[in-house]
Amino acid sequence: MRNLWLSFFHPLSAHFRRRRFSQILRSAPEFLSGRILDLGGSIHFWEKAGIDLEEYDITILNIALDGQSADMRGETKSSRILIYDGNTIPYPDLHFDWVISNSVIEHVALDRRNRFCAEIARVGRNCIVQTPAFAFPLEPHFVLPFLHWLPRELGRRLAGFGIWGLSHKITRSQVDRYFDEVNLLRLAEFRSFFPGAQLMTERFAGLPKSYVLILKRS
Repeated sequence: MRNLWLSFFHPLSAHFRRRRFSQILRSAPEFLSGRILDLGGSIHFWEKAGIDLEEYDITILNIALDGQSADMRGETKSSRILIYDGNTIPYPDLHFDWVISNSVIEHVALDRRNRFCAEIARVGRNCIVQTPAFAFPLEPHFVLPFLHWLPRELGRRLAGFGIWGLSHKITRSQVDRYFDEVNLLRLAEFRSFFPGAQLMTERFAGLPKSYVLILKRS
């Protein structure tokens, strides 16, 4: 199963991220020319998008180093990865030309999402926020059909039987903890956090796979 994950699903994920990034650049061609904050991101988002971090002014802010980014600790020529408390972004108002947050908001606790989005809008003149579509039948974190449509307690019991759970050496408690962390957003909820933002829908087989909100204020 791990070979299936590495040989098929990981490259497929990279393909979708490159395609999504191309769509973003078509909607916001000026994006890469500004000072950018990647909130909750990692170097892998940029690598999969085919972007050399050293060529741009990009700060990556996360609540923990994910191991994959350990070699990026501290400051490099033009990009940084920094740790913050997950509550207050440690920069002044409108410090960044763009804030981008890719597949992060669904990991934020329900009672903290308003604060999370308010902080994005506070520090960024313009914002790009992406999240998987609740309407898509395949739950993307566990790679298991219909998982997110089930009652939460039933979904919690089944989460480890998806491609993600079967391809990683993880305990039941790790599966439970990850499942409890992830709550996909319905479109109406997602749009409510950024009124007036342009909606970009990423589709697969004609179905909405993910949503991107682009809010331009300058």
